[in-house]
Amino acid sequence: MAEASAQIVATAKGDTPSQVCFVNADCVNIACNDTQYRDTLSQAKLVLADGIGVRLAGMILDQNVRENVNGTDMFPILCSAIEKAGLSLYLLGGKPGVAEDVGKWVAKSYPALTIAGTQDGYFSPDQEASVLEEIKTSRADILLVALGAPRQDKWIAEHRKQAGAKVLIGVGGLLDFYSGRIPRAPVWVRELGMEWFYRFIQEPRRMFHRYFVGNFNFLSRVIRERIRNKTTQRHEDHAR
Repeated sequence: MAEASAQIVATAKGDTPSQVCFVNADCVNIACNDTQYRDTLSQAKLVLADGIGVRLAGMILDQNVRENVNGTDMFPILCSAIEKAGLSLYLLGGKPGVAEDVGKWVAKSYPALTIAGTQDGYFSPDQEASVLEEIKTSRADILLVALGAPRQDKWIAEHRKQAGAKVLIGVGGLLDFYSGRIPRAPVWVRELGMEWFYRFIQEPRRMFHRYFVGNFNFLSRVIRERIRNKTTQRHEDHAR
């Protein structure tokens, strides 16, 4: 997380607007059936492995993921790095008042960090141009966009040049967590990689398909990929 935060800050000091994406098992499932989203991920400056599912996939595919780099846990580390670098942050997304509350949390926790502005995610297509102009006028260095995947990532890919920020990051439910709207799992649950189950208990109807059906589909894809890789490797070894 520290390395990712450092890279984001370094990129924010550059001249080219860059996109950062967090990808969990659900994101991978969506990307398998959504070409636009898949292309967005492949063209992003930085794609970070989020969640126990992606880490398990890395183990199965012999591409080990060293750390679960999720946006919610990384946020304090990123805020600290942004503060030390003297950069500014804009928060976009969530219900009315959510981004503003997170801005207050940041101001209290990192008083030297400049919050360039906040905006909820409930703006109409007709208001989009004015929202983008407001972000650009704020001269924010880093923009966090919490509109849910894949919408947030597609939105960033389409508008990153108009927004004016140097780094634009899709952060999912991060603002809801730091505003206090949705409670996080206790630290020991998160360390066990069981936060997904905690979320399921909170919202069983909404999360059942994602965590049970979705995770089964994800692991099935990972296992099929491992079999393909092994088969290809055997063929290559035989050819040599």
